[in-house]
Amino acid sequence: MYYLDLVGIFAFAVTGALKAKGRDLHLFGALFLGIITSIGGGTVRDLIIDRTPLFYLKDPNYLIIAIIASTLTYFVPTFFKKWYSFFRLIDSIGLSAFAIIGVSVTYSHLFNGKGFTIISFLVSILLGMMTGFGGGIVRDAIMGDMPLSLKKGSNYISSAFFGSLSFYLLTFVNVTLAIIVSIIITLFFREIISPFGLYKRIFKKT
Repeated sequence: MYYLDLVGIFAFAVTGALKAKGRDLHLFGALFLGIITSIGGGTVRDLIIDRTPLFYLKDPNYLIIAIIASTLTYFVPTFFKKWYSFFRLIDSIGLSAFAIIGVSVTYSHLFNGKGFTIISFLVSILLGMMTGFGGGIVRDAIMGDMPLSLKKGSNYISSAFFGSLSFYLLTFVNVTLAIIVSIIITLFFREIISPFGLYKRIFKKT
C-alpha cells in the first residue's frame, strides 16, 4: 500500500507540474501545483476524517517524491507533451492508486474491525473518490479552470467510483485481489472506454 501511494504521488505531481508548465509558470509555480495536485485529495480526506498529523508531515518521502516528479516534469516537458497518451496513462495510474489508498485509509481509520456496514460503504467509497480527484479540483480552482473531472464527457469520476467500489467490496475477500481488480477496472474505464484513452489512440485508424 505504501509504495502504491508513492506511485500515485509521483503520477499526480507530474500532471500538476505539466499543467503549470503549459501555462508558462516558473519552476516554483510548477512545484507548487505539482505538490498541490499530488497531496490535495489526501489532505482533504485526512481533514474530513480527523487523521492527524497529515500523512506528508509524518513521512517526508511524500513531499520528496512530489518535488522530484515536479522538477523533472518542468525540465523535460517536451517528452510528456509529445507522448500525451503516456502522460494520460500516468494520470490514470495515479487515480487508480489514490482511489485504493483513499478507501483503505478511510476504512482502517474509521471502521477497522466493524466489517461491512452501510456507513462504512458510503464513506469509504466517497473519500476514496475524493482522494483520487480532489487534488486536481484544488489545482484547477487555483488556476481558475473548470475542473477536468467535472466536465461533460469526462469519465474521471466514474472511474474513481468503480475503482473505489471494487476495492472496498473485494478487500473483505482478499486485499491483493482487491488491489489488482481495482487497478484493472480504473484503467479499463480511463484507457479503454474513454474516447481519449490509450486504446482509442492506438487503434484509432481501425
